[in-house]
Amino acid sequence: MPFERAVLAALAFMAPAMAAAQPSPDTAYITERNGLSVKDQAALRQVIVRLNHALDAADYDLYASFFGEDAEFISDFGTARGRDAIAAALEQSRPFITGKRHVAANFLFSGDESRAEVTTYLIVFERTASVDYVGSALNTDTFEKRDGEWALIRHNSVLDPSTKAAMQAMMSAPAQD
Repeated sequence: MPFERAVLAALAFMAPAMAAAQPSPDTAYITERNGLSVKDQAALRQVIVRLNHALDAADYDLYASFFGEDAEFISDFGTARGRDAIAAALEQSRPFITGKRHVAANFLFSGDESRAEVTTYLIVFERTASVDYVGSALNTDTFEKRDGEWALIRHNSVLDPSTKAAMQAMMSAPAQD
């Protein structure tokens, strides 16, 4: 616990400087045309919600099954291409993502009946060791309709600066006995 408090204190100290160093976000997605039906929006929301439930259940094969065969999973820690690589990347990250609750919020839809982009805020909470807020990200998911179903073809997760710094600190910290 002292190590975690030290990391949080360091993050609180560094956060203003890190935020100032970030480039201005591209806000074009906010005004993109939304030609999606309410039914398609509901279906897309269900895919994202099911992804988070699979992630929280640590069922990485199920998580990857919502992606198209040729999909990309992009994060601040690298890119995985294809379902098997996506599941393997999550398995490798297991120590950092298990015991968490991943919540998608502020769904913003754009697209048409064949291709869609959904931007959400991802908020992550600890659910086993404490009730703490863990971090947040901006997720942009690109879907294509294939055989009548929405397939996720590109997932891009950009961690918020404080979350990225905390993750990097955790990943580089020496193992504790």
